[in-house]
Amino acid sequence: MGSSRRALGGFLVAGMMGMVVLTAESAAEPPVHILYQVIGECYFQSNGSGAGSGPTPPPPRVRFLQRHFYDRQEFVRFDSDRGEFEAVTPLGEPIARYWNSQKERLERKRSEVDYFCRHNYGILEPLARERRVQPKVKIAPSSYDSSSHHTLLICNVDGFWPSQIEIKWFRNGKEEDEARVFTTDLIRNGDWTFQMAVMLEAQPERGDVYACQVEHASFPEPVTVRWEPQSASARSKMWTGVAGIVLGLVFLAPGLVLYLKNKKGERAIPQPPVALLH
Repeated sequence: MGSSRRALGGFLVAGMMGMVVLTAESAAEPPVHILYQVIGECYFQSNGSGAGSGPTPPPPRVRFLQRHFYDRQEFVRFDSDRGEFEAVTPLGEPIARYWNSQKERLERKRSEVDYFCRHNYGILEPLARERRVQPKVKIAPSSYDSSSHHTLLICNVDGFWPSQIEIKWFRNGKEEDEARVFTTDLIRNGDWTFQMAVMLEAQPERGDVYACQVEHASFPEPVTVRWEPQSASARSKMWTGVAGIVLGLVFLAPGLVLYLKNKKGERAIPQPPVALLH
């Protein structure tokens, strides 16, 4: 795929969590805080693209995990691929043996692949598949090394759904070498959107045009954002203008203060009564 960068959402994860907080207090001792958590997770993995297997793709492979934590440390879990409870730490060994000996509990956990995972997948997957949120694309130069003329260009792509996205860097219309391109991991924003950044180590020269191209399901066609390096003369003119504004304010301030004082003095001079003018 060349230097393209692709983030693929291979799994759809749904979860349920139960949490119990136990606090014991006495008059002589400080309270004891105990945290017990149970987290259920569903993993869905496609069995393939469906090519050559008819118009209907095969159903996804489903895996159910129920994980038990004591004070943030997992100690026992149920894995539908194994079909039984398994210990994660020595603390979980007697509990796993006991729960595996309970036939009714074990059968109930095995059935949760269907009535919890597959049931919720059938409800949520069409909604997730049809949802489209367009990403916001912005280029920001991060650093500049005057000795080597190296600049790190960052293409920030934020707020998109679904997670499948392709981001490429171009210089003067030619795709950049992937050895100079670095991609962050896909980050969840917590609002059913994602973000990521693709960085390019560049040596911009006058007249160069850099472009970050983004392909996403929410765009009817790829979107391109361009960046051009400023020349030394342009940067010099910009700073000269800034310095001129600052100096102007410095020289203007004393005159403005004197003018305001004079205006205030004029208003303070009392006017003679009208009768004295006759």
